Amino acid sequence: MDTTTRSNIRHIFLSPRPNFALLTAAGLLRMPFVELKREIGVGTIVAVSTGMGQRVAREELMALALERFGLDVVEEALGEEAAGVLPEAMRLVELRARVPRYQRDVLRFLAQRDGTSVDAVLRRELEDVVCAHADEVARVLPEVAGALAWPSRAGRAD
Repeated sequence: MDTTTRSNIRHIFLSPRPNFALLTAAGLLRMPFVELKREIGVGTIVAVSTGMGQRVAREELMALALERFGLDVVEEALGEEAAGVLPEAMRLVELRARVPRYQRDVLRFLAQRDGTSVDAVLRRELEDVVCAHADEVARVLPEVAGALAWPSRAGRAD
């Protein structure tokens, strides 16, 4: 990861500010300003109105950074400070699994196709499984509900 991405992620997650100006938010996400405005216009990104104009809430910016950069990059950028910012249930852990060779090959193919890692593909697919069973799992594992809701994204149009 380059130093700008690291610095931007740290600014988003460690800043005490409750919200960010749209131009600042676009810069921190390394997103063209017109793209940010378009995403706000269609409701993919939620902006809040303040006395200083439209702004992006810190929680929204954190969620966008997780989507844009990935949890592994965010955790690496935060370093030791990740423990104070990311809920324990969201922290990355190593998982070792034995799967049929074709499943491994499919994971590798999808990662290559998507320009990402096998870890990222597996996290995405497991997220779908968790969401499909969220109510049942949350009753047994309360930290799951917190992980799914973090960071709070009240008002999202998804």
